[in-house]
Amino acid sequence: MHTSAALIKPLAAARRYCSTPSPDDSVYGGRNRKAVRFQLALPVHYKTADDAGCGQILNISSGGALFTTERPLVLHSEAKLIVKWPVRLLDSVNLSLVVVGKIVRVEPGQAALQIQKYEFRTCRPSLFLVEADRNASCLKSGLQVQVADDAMQRIGM
Repeated sequence: MHTSAALIKPLAAARRYCSTPSPDDSVYGGRNRKAVRFQLALPVHYKTADDAGCGQILNISSGGALFTTERPLVLHSEAKLIVKWPVRLLDSVNLSLVVVGKIVRVEPGQAALQIQKYEFRTCRPSLFLVEADRNASCLKSGLQVQVADDAMQRIGM
């Protein structure tokens, strides 16, 4: 991976967006966690072998993410999350955080993912359009993600 100041800048700037630890972290007397969770409210597209949909990241840490779902997901299934990142690369290029992992907890309207791999990718501004018809938007974005994934596989990335 390319590690330059241009790629590190979005990470540093993003800390401003997620600097508040979740109240359930061990520092605050809650559950014993290995990593601090940060409260976020960012759009997410999720995809498993059986389902795909749109939701919102509720909190995230270096080891996991909690997000909303449209339907219950299958426990222990592999999942891919594509999160609209709030900071642009070089103040002009849209970024998404792509996270791959396993669903470790399912609750009504929510799922928790154990992160196994993540990376930042550039994306089109239209990837996370907000339209009046949320389902049409989600379907359109899902198709864009599928086309982008297929193109990445063809070129060997």
